[in-house]
Amino acid sequence: MNTAIITNPTQKAKSRLRDDFSRWMKMKGKSDNTIRDYINDVLAFVLFSGQRDPRNLGGAEVKAFLTHLAADKNVSWKTQSQNLCALVLFYDHFLQQPLGDIGEFVRAMKPPKLPVVFSAGELQRMIDALSGRSKIIGMIQGGASGRIKETICLRVKDVDFERGTIHFIDFTKGKDRYVPMPECLRSPLHHHLASLKARFDADGGWLVSLPDAYGLKNKGAERDWIWQYIFAARDLTPDPKDGRLKRWHIFEKTQQDAVRKALAMCGIWKKASTHTFRHTYATLLLEAGYSIYDLQKLLGHSRIETTMIYNHVASPVERRIPSPLDFPANNRHPIITISPLQTSRIEFQNA
Repeated sequence: MNTAIITNPTQKAKSRLRDDFSRWMKMKGKSDNTIRDYINDVLAFVLFSGQRDPRNLGGAEVKAFLTHLAADKNVSWKTQSQNLCALVLFYDHFLQQPLGDIGEFVRAMKPPKLPVVFSAGELQRMIDALSGRSKIIGMIQGGASGRIKETICLRVKDVDFERGTIHFIDFTKGKDRYVPMPECLRSPLHHHLASLKARFDADGGWLVSLPDAYGLKNKGAERDWIWQYIFAARDLTPDPKDGRLKRWHIFEKTQQDAVRKALAMCGIWKKASTHTFRHTYATLLLEAGYSIYDLQKLLGHSRIETTMIYNHVASPVERRIPSPLDFPANNRHPIITISPLQTSRIEFQNA
């Protein structure tokens, strides 16, 4: 049994239960984003249920909440599924109060949207419009499939110039993968690292946060150059765990703002974001004829169905079939006119 369960149904006890759930997910290796989203999903469920103690709720209330999300909130199937996963994790695994079969509930039918992608020309214009480290991040995302979180968290050790690979770590699932490094990235990335190394040496080294318990086993690693973030923040920031000043990576918002400005500079009026670079990487490779199974591996998808969505973008019907207005004049089909007598005969035959 989970010894962290609180029996006093007060607001203070609920707050402590939330903190216990957060720590438990952290111990299970969940990413910070997943922890934040799951905490918010459970809180939304508690608010929907009249702020009752969640330990006194069960499958019936969960069923009503999921139906509410689809019928009243009109959420997508992905959002409804995430809420269900959060509640199953909370009840079945954390509280050890299995929900069991909650029965049928209204399923969200809002389909997933097709990803927004750049053309090859737009991708190059966007990269040209970016500068400094933002340009390198864009090249890694658009040329090596990096998610924004994976990219800004890259460390010096994750780049192998000899083998020409970049090592990505998916913080959501804890999986990692190697992806070919774009040749055009070698020179700018090499100069960026040389400049960063000069700052590192001039300051006498920086402390850096290390994953999991690696720092406990290797005391000197927190000052090691290979563990430094490639896209290091400008200032040192206290570590909330021990209060010591450390050099962290830049915020995701820093790159998001840079991409937003580049879109305006390029005159690209699409609802694009940092993730559009990754979508474009996948789409352009499919259009070039590469296997979708190879693409699945490069993107780090667990299921081939996730990768298959790019088939709808790489060769859409609206790009393969021209409009009749664009047919050459001599190839247009003649307009067929039917006399009233022919019309009556057709209606008689079809009667």
